[in-house]
Amino acid sequence: MAIVGQINASPSISIAFKTLATTAIQRSERGTVCLILQDTKATQKWYTFKTIADVETEKWDKDSIKYINLAMHYGAFKILVRVIQSGEDTSKVLKDLEMRKFNWLAYPKASETEDQTVVNWVKQQFGNTGAIGKTVKYVSSFADKTDHVAIVELANGGTYKSIYGDFAAQEYTVAIAGLIAGMPLNRSADNYTMSDLKSVEDYEPKLGKFSLYNDEEVVKVNYGVNSKTTFDSTWKKDTRKIKVVEGMCFIVDDIRDTFKNYWLGKYINDYDNKMNFCSNITKVYFKEMSPNVLNGDYDNKVEIDIEAHKKVIIADGLEVNSMMDLEILQYPTGEDVYLTGDVRFVDTMASLSLTMAM
Repeated sequence: MAIVGQINASPSISIAFKTLATTAIQRSERGTVCLILQDTKATQKWYTFKTIADVETEKWDKDSIKYINLAMHYGAFKILVRVIQSGEDTSKVLKDLEMRKFNWLAYPKASETEDQTVVNWVKQQFGNTGAIGKTVKYVSSFADKTDHVAIVELANGGTYKSIYGDFAAQEYTVAIAGLIAGMPLNRSADNYTMSDLKSVEDYEPKLGKFSLYNDEEVVKVNYGVNSKTTFDSTWKKDTRKIKVVEGMCFIVDDIRDTFKNYWLGKYINDYDNKMNFCSNITKVYFKEMSPNVLNGDYDNKVEIDIEAHKKVIIADGLEVNSMMDLEILQYPTGEDVYLTGDVRFVDTMASLSLTMAM
Protein backbone atom coordinates (compact mmCIF):
# COMPACT_ATOMS: atom_id res chain seq x y z
CA MET A 1 0.00 0.00 0.00
CA ALA A 2 1.37 3.40 -0.96
CA ILE A 3 2.23 5.83 1.80
CA VAL A 4 0.28 9.06 1.47
CA GLY A 5 2.46 12.06 2.20
CA GLN A 6 2.19 15.80 1.97
CA ILE A 7 3.13 17.76 -1.09
CA ASN A 8 6.65 19.04 -0.61
CA ALA A 9 6.75 22.42 1.09
CA SER A 10 9.48 23.96 -1.06
CA PRO A 11 11.34 22.69 -4.13
CA SER A 12 15.12 22.57 -4.46
CA ILE A 13 15.85 23.71 -8.01
CA SER A 14 19.08 25.66 -7.62
CA ILE A 15 21.19 22.84 -9.11
CA ALA A 16 18.87 22.59 -12.13
CA PHE A 17 19.11 26.32 -12.80
CA LYS A 18 22.88 26.39 -12.30
CA THR A 19 23.32 23.50 -14.74
CA LEU A 20 21.17 25.23 -17.35
CA ALA A 21 23.16 28.44 -17.03
CA THR A 22 26.62 26.89 -17.11
CA THR A 23 25.75 24.86 -20.22
CA ALA A 24 23.94 27.71 -21.99
CA ILE A 25 26.66 28.52 -24.54
CA GLN A 26 27.07 24.89 -25.57
CA ARG A 27 23.32 24.34 -25.74
CA SER A 28 22.76 27.51 -27.78
CA GLU A 29 24.86 26.03 -30.60
CA ARG A 30 22.40 23.17 -30.89
CA GLY A 31 19.40 24.91 -32.35
CA THR A 32 16.77 23.18 -34.48
CA VAL A 33 15.82 24.36 -37.96
CA CYS A 34 12.47 23.35 -39.41
CA LEU A 35 12.27 23.23 -43.21
CA ILE A 36 9.00 23.17 -45.12
CA LEU A 37 9.84 21.27 -48.31
CA GLN A 38 7.98 20.35 -51.46
CA ASP A 39 9.36 16.98 -52.58
CA THR A 40 8.09 14.49 -55.15
CA LYS A 41 9.95 11.47 -53.70
CA ALA A 42 9.53 11.80 -49.92
CA THR A 43 6.84 9.44 -48.64
CA GLN A 44 6.47 10.62 -45.04
CA LYS A 45 5.20 13.85 -43.54
CA TRP A 46 7.96 14.35 -40.95
CA TYR A 47 11.70 13.68 -41.01
CA THR A 48 14.46 14.45 -38.51
CA PHE A 49 18.17 14.63 -39.39
CA LYS A 50 21.25 15.31 -37.27
CA THR A 51 23.87 14.68 -39.96
CA ILE A 52 23.81 14.59 -43.74
CA ALA A 53 24.68 10.90 -43.46
CA ASP A 54 21.17 10.35 -42.06
CA VAL A 55 19.68 11.44 -45.40
CA GLU A 56 19.03 8.74 -47.97
CA THR A 57 19.71 10.89 -51.02
CA GLU A 58 18.03 8.58 -53.51
CA LYS A 59 14.72 9.11 -51.68
CA TRP A 60 14.76 12.89 -52.07
CA ASP A 61 14.62 15.41 -54.89
CA LYS A 62 17.96 17.06 -55.68
CA ASP A 63 16.74 20.47 -54.50
CA SER A 64 15.73 19.05 -51.12
CA ILE A 65 19.20 17.57 -50.64
CA LYS A 66 20.71 20.98 -51.43
CA TYR A 67 18.48 22.69 -48.85
CA ILE A 68 19.26 20.15 -46.14
CA ASN A 69 22.99 20.49 -46.84
CA LEU A 70 22.71 24.24 -46.72
CA ALA A 71 20.85 24.21 -43.39
CA MET A 72 23.47 21.92 -41.85
CA HIS A 73 26.48 23.79 -43.23
CA TYR A 74 26.60 26.35 -40.39
CA GLY A 75 26.13 23.94 -37.51
CA ALA A 76 22.41 23.62 -36.86
CA PHE A 77 22.16 20.70 -34.45
CA LYS A 78 18.98 19.19 -35.85
CA ILE A 79 16.97 19.55 -39.05
CA LEU A 80 13.25 18.95 -38.81
CA VAL A 81 11.58 18.55 -42.22
CA ARG A 82 7.87 18.91 -42.82
CA VAL A 83 7.04 17.64 -46.32
CA ILE A 84 4.01 19.21 -47.96
CA GLN A 85 1.66 16.44 -48.94
CA SER A 86 -0.38 16.47 -52.15
CA GLY A 87 -3.27 18.90 -51.87
CA GLU A 88 -2.14 20.45 -48.58
CA ASP A 89 -2.17 24.18 -48.15
CA THR A 90 0.23 26.22 -46.03
CA SER A 91 -2.24 26.79 -43.20
CA LYS A 92 -2.60 23.05 -42.59
CA VAL A 93 1.18 22.62 -42.51
CA LEU A 94 1.53 25.46 -40.00
CA LYS A 95 -1.16 23.91 -37.80
CA ASP A 96 1.05 20.79 -37.60
CA LEU A 97 4.05 22.94 -36.69
CA GLU A 98 2.27 24.27 -33.59
CA MET A 99 2.85 20.91 -31.90
CA ARG A 100 6.60 20.79 -32.63
CA LYS A 101 9.49 22.48 -30.85
CA PHE A 102 12.09 24.19 -33.02
CA ASN A 103 13.97 27.50 -33.17
CA TRP A 104 14.09 28.67 -36.79
CA LEU A 105 11.81 28.12 -39.76
CA ALA A 106 12.51 28.34 -43.51
CA TYR A 107 10.32 27.68 -46.53
CA PRO A 108 12.67 27.79 -49.54
CA LYS A 109 10.11 27.28 -52.33
CA ALA A 110 7.35 29.43 -50.88
CA SER A 111 5.45 31.74 -53.16
CA GLU A 112 5.01 35.32 -51.99
CA THR A 113 1.47 34.53 -50.82
CA GLU A 114 2.57 31.40 -48.95
CA ASP A 115 5.43 33.32 -47.40
CA GLN A 116 3.04 36.00 -46.10
CA THR A 117 0.90 33.27 -44.53
CA VAL A 118 3.97 31.96 -42.68
CA VAL A 119 4.99 35.47 -41.58
CA ASN A 120 1.53 36.09 -40.13
CA TRP A 121 1.57 32.73 -38.35
CA VAL A 122 5.00 33.31 -36.79
CA LYS A 123 4.02 36.78 -35.58
CA GLN A 124 0.87 35.34 -34.00
CA GLN A 125 2.74 32.43 -32.38
CA PHE A 126 5.57 34.58 -31.03
CA GLY A 127 3.41 37.50 -29.96
CA ASN A 128 4.20 41.21 -30.01
CA THR A 129 4.05 42.08 -26.33
CA GLY A 130 6.48 41.52 -23.47
CA ALA A 131 5.02 38.02 -22.99
CA ILE A 132 6.78 35.81 -25.55
CA GLY A 133 4.74 32.88 -26.83
CA LYS A 134 6.24 30.15 -29.01
CA THR A 135 9.92 31.06 -29.53
CA VAL A 136 9.95 30.35 -33.27
CA LYS A 137 11.58 32.73 -35.76
CA TYR A 138 11.37 32.86 -39.57
CA VAL A 139 13.66 34.01 -42.39
CA SER A 140 11.98 35.50 -45.47
CA SER A 141 13.18 37.21 -48.64
CA PHE A 142 9.70 38.42 -49.62
CA ALA A 143 8.76 40.13 -46.36
CA ASP A 144 9.15 43.90 -46.20
CA LYS A 145 8.73 46.29 -43.26
CA THR A 146 7.48 43.47 -41.03
CA ASP A 147 8.73 45.30 -37.92
CA HIS A 148 8.86 42.17 -35.76
CA VAL A 149 11.69 40.58 -33.78
CA ALA A 150 10.77 37.06 -34.92
CA ILE A 151 11.00 37.86 -38.64
CA VAL A 152 14.35 38.21 -40.44
CA GLU A 153 14.13 39.87 -43.85
CA LEU A 154 16.93 38.67 -46.13
CA ALA A 155 17.60 41.68 -48.35
CA ASN A 156 20.07 40.75 -51.11
CA GLY A 157 18.41 39.93 -54.42
CA GLY A 158 19.80 38.16 -57.45
CA THR A 159 21.57 34.82 -57.35
CA TYR A 160 23.43 33.48 -54.34
CA LYS A 161 26.49 31.63 -55.67
CA SER A 162 27.13 28.79 -53.21
CA ILE A 163 29.34 25.72 -53.14
CA TYR A 164 26.05 23.78 -53.13
CA GLY A 165 24.81 25.48 -56.32
CA ASP A 166 22.98 28.65 -57.25
CA PHE A 167 20.10 29.80 -55.06
CA ALA A 168 17.40 32.42 -55.29
CA ALA A 169 17.02 34.64 -52.24
CA GLN A 170 14.04 32.75 -50.78
CA GLU A 171 15.93 29.48 -51.18
CA TYR A 172 18.97 30.90 -49.39
CA THR A 173 16.88 31.73 -46.31
CA VAL A 174 17.64 28.12 -45.36
CA ALA A 175 21.33 29.01 -44.86
CA ILE A 176 20.51 32.03 -42.69
CA ALA A 177 18.20 29.95 -40.49
CA GLY A 178 20.93 27.30 -40.13
CA LEU A 179 23.56 29.95 -39.38
CA ILE A 180 21.64 31.53 -36.52
CA ALA A 181 20.45 28.20 -35.10
CA GLY A 182 24.05 26.99 -34.88
CA MET A 183 25.50 30.20 -33.45
CA PRO A 184 26.44 30.34 -29.75
CA LEU A 185 24.94 33.05 -27.54
CA ASN A 186 28.34 34.63 -26.83
CA ARG A 187 28.71 36.00 -30.37
CA SER A 188 26.54 37.68 -32.98
CA ALA A 189 26.21 37.26 -36.73
CA ASP A 190 27.79 40.69 -37.30
CA ASN A 191 30.59 40.42 -39.88
CA TYR A 192 30.26 36.62 -39.98
CA THR A 193 31.88 34.96 -43.01
CA MET A 194 29.44 32.96 -45.13
CA SER A 195 31.84 30.17 -45.99
CA ASP A 196 29.57 28.47 -48.53
CA LEU A 197 29.11 31.58 -50.68
CA LYS A 198 31.31 32.65 -53.58
CA SER A 199 29.51 35.91 -54.28
CA VAL A 200 26.26 37.78 -53.67
CA GLU A 201 24.49 40.76 -55.18
CA ASP A 202 25.39 43.98 -53.34
CA TYR A 203 22.85 45.66 -51.06
CA GLU A 204 23.07 48.94 -49.16
CA PRO A 205 22.55 48.16 -45.43
CA LYS A 206 19.23 49.36 -43.98
CA LEU A 207 17.54 49.15 -40.60
CA GLY A 208 15.33 46.08 -40.46
CA LYS A 209 17.13 44.25 -43.27
CA PHE A 210 19.53 41.29 -42.88
CA SER A 211 22.05 41.74 -45.67
CA LEU A 212 25.33 40.32 -46.93
CA TYR A 213 28.28 41.99 -48.65
CA ASN A 214 31.25 40.98 -50.77
CA ASP A 215 34.51 41.56 -48.91
CA GLU A 216 37.33 40.84 -51.38
CA GLU A 217 37.35 37.04 -51.71
CA VAL A 218 34.61 36.26 -49.17
CA VAL A 219 30.99 37.12 -48.41
CA LYS A 220 30.10 38.45 -44.95
CA VAL A 221 27.05 39.45 -42.93
CA ASN A 222 26.60 43.21 -42.53
CA TYR A 223 24.73 43.17 -39.21
CA GLY A 224 22.81 40.36 -37.56
CA VAL A 225 19.47 42.15 -37.35
CA ASN A 226 15.82 41.20 -37.52
CA SER A 227 13.05 43.31 -39.08
CA LYS A 228 12.27 45.35 -35.95
CA THR A 229 12.35 49.09 -36.75
CA THR A 230 10.10 50.75 -34.14
CA PHE A 231 10.88 50.60 -30.45
CA ASP A 232 9.26 51.34 -27.10
CA SER A 233 9.69 50.56 -23.41
CA THR A 234 9.04 46.85 -24.04
CA TRP A 235 10.93 46.36 -27.32
CA LYS A 236 13.96 48.59 -26.83
CA LYS A 237 16.39 49.49 -29.62
CA ASP A 238 18.74 46.59 -28.88
CA THR A 239 15.98 44.06 -29.68
CA ARG A 240 16.66 44.70 -33.37
CA LYS A 241 19.74 42.48 -32.91
CA ILE A 242 19.22 38.76 -33.43
CA LYS A 243 21.70 37.91 -30.65
CA VAL A 244 19.64 39.82 -28.09
CA VAL A 245 16.35 38.21 -29.13
CA GLU A 246 17.97 34.78 -29.19
CA GLY A 247 19.08 35.39 -25.59
CA MET A 248 15.54 36.39 -24.66
CA CYS A 249 14.04 33.27 -26.25
CA PHE A 250 16.69 31.03 -24.70
CA ILE A 251 15.98 32.32 -21.19
CA VAL A 252 12.21 32.12 -21.66
CA ASP A 253 12.47 28.49 -22.80
CA ASP A 254 14.81 27.57 -19.92
CA ILE A 255 12.52 29.06 -17.28
CA ARG A 256 9.41 27.51 -18.81
CA ASP A 257 11.06 24.09 -19.10
CA THR A 258 12.32 24.24 -15.51
CA PHE A 259 8.85 25.18 -14.27
CA LYS A 260 7.32 22.32 -16.24
CA ASN A 261 9.90 19.68 -15.27
CA TYR A 262 10.51 20.54 -11.61
CA TRP A 263 7.56 22.57 -10.43
CA LEU A 264 4.29 21.98 -12.25
CA GLY A 265 1.82 19.99 -10.16
CA LYS A 266 4.37 19.24 -7.43
CA TYR A 267 4.36 22.25 -5.13
CA ILE A 268 1.79 24.45 -3.42
CA ASN A 269 1.25 27.81 -5.10
CA ASP A 270 1.95 30.00 -2.07
CA TYR A 271 4.06 33.09 -1.43
CA ASP A 272 7.11 31.21 -0.09
CA ASN A 273 7.33 28.90 -3.09
CA LYS A 274 6.86 31.76 -5.55
CA MET A 275 9.67 33.67 -3.83
CA ASN A 276 11.88 30.56 -3.90
CA PHE A 277 11.34 30.18 -7.63
CA CYS A 278 12.12 33.86 -8.25
CA SER A 279 15.20 33.73 -6.04
CA ASN A 280 16.66 30.77 -7.94
CA ILE A 281 16.14 32.52 -11.26
CA THR A 282 17.62 35.80 -10.03
CA LYS A 283 20.48 34.66 -7.81
CA VAL A 284 21.51 31.43 -9.56
CA TYR A 285 20.42 31.37 -13.21
CA PHE A 286 20.74 35.06 -14.06
CA LYS A 287 24.07 35.34 -12.24
CA GLU A 288 25.57 32.55 -14.34
CA MET A 289 24.10 33.97 -17.58
CA SER A 290 26.31 37.06 -17.37
CA PRO A 291 28.35 38.39 -19.06
CA ASN A 292 27.72 36.41 -22.28
CA VAL A 293 23.94 36.84 -22.34
CA LEU A 294 22.94 39.22 -19.54
CA ASN A 295 24.65 42.44 -18.46
CA GLY A 296 26.48 41.64 -15.23
CA ASP A 297 26.40 45.30 -14.13
CA TYR A 298 22.61 45.43 -14.15
CA ASP A 299 20.24 44.24 -11.42
CA ASN A 300 18.66 41.44 -13.46
CA LYS A 301 15.73 39.98 -11.56
CA VAL A 302 12.41 38.16 -11.60
CA GLU A 303 9.79 38.88 -8.95
CA ILE A 304 6.11 38.33 -8.19
CA ASP A 305 3.97 40.55 -10.42
CA ILE A 306 2.20 42.85 -7.97
CA GLU A 307 0.06 44.45 -10.68
CA ALA A 308 -1.27 41.06 -11.77
CA HIS A 309 -2.08 40.23 -8.13
CA LYS A 310 -4.01 43.51 -7.81
CA LYS A 311 -6.17 42.50 -10.77
CA VAL A 312 -6.94 39.15 -9.10
CA ILE A 313 -7.89 40.91 -5.87
CA ILE A 314 -10.16 43.38 -7.69
CA ALA A 315 -11.77 40.52 -9.63
CA ASP A 316 -12.52 38.87 -6.28
CA GLY A 317 -14.45 42.00 -5.27
CA LEU A 318 -11.96 43.27 -2.69
CA GLU A 319 -10.54 46.76 -2.13
CA VAL A 320 -6.86 46.71 -3.10
CA ASN A 321 -6.00 50.28 -2.07
CA SER A 322 -6.31 49.45 1.62
CA MET A 323 -3.84 46.54 1.42
CA MET A 324 -0.09 46.62 2.07
CA ASP A 325 2.25 45.47 -0.70
CA LEU A 326 3.13 42.30 1.21
CA GLU A 327 -0.55 41.46 1.61
CA ILE A 328 -1.02 41.87 -2.14
CA LEU A 329 1.96 39.66 -2.94
CA GLN A 330 0.76 36.99 -0.49
CA TYR A 331 -2.78 36.97 -1.87
CA PRO A 332 -3.70 33.47 -3.17
CA THR A 333 -3.97 33.21 -6.97
CA GLY A 334 -5.22 29.65 -7.32
CA GLU A 335 -3.15 27.72 -9.85
CA ASP A 336 -1.79 30.82 -11.59
CA VAL A 337 1.78 32.05 -10.96
CA TYR A 338 2.23 35.68 -11.98
CA LEU A 339 5.85 36.79 -12.34
CA THR A 340 7.52 39.77 -13.95
CA GLY A 341 11.15 40.28 -14.97
CA ASP A 342 13.55 43.14 -15.54
CA VAL A 343 16.80 42.28 -17.36
CA ARG A 344 19.39 43.82 -19.68
CA PHE A 345 20.95 41.78 -22.46
CA VAL A 346 24.43 42.26 -23.90
CA ASP A 347 25.52 42.54 -27.52
CA THR A 348 28.90 42.16 -29.21
CA MET A 349 31.05 45.06 -30.45
CA ALA A 350 29.88 46.44 -33.78
CA SER A 351 30.39 50.20 -34.16
CA LEU A 352 33.63 51.98 -33.28
CA SER A 353 33.88 55.66 -32.50
CA LEU A 354 37.47 56.81 -31.86
CA THR A 355 38.52 60.35 -30.95
CA MET A 356 42.25 61.02 -30.75
CA ALA A 357 43.79 64.15 -29.24
CA MET A 358 46.76 65.53 -31.18
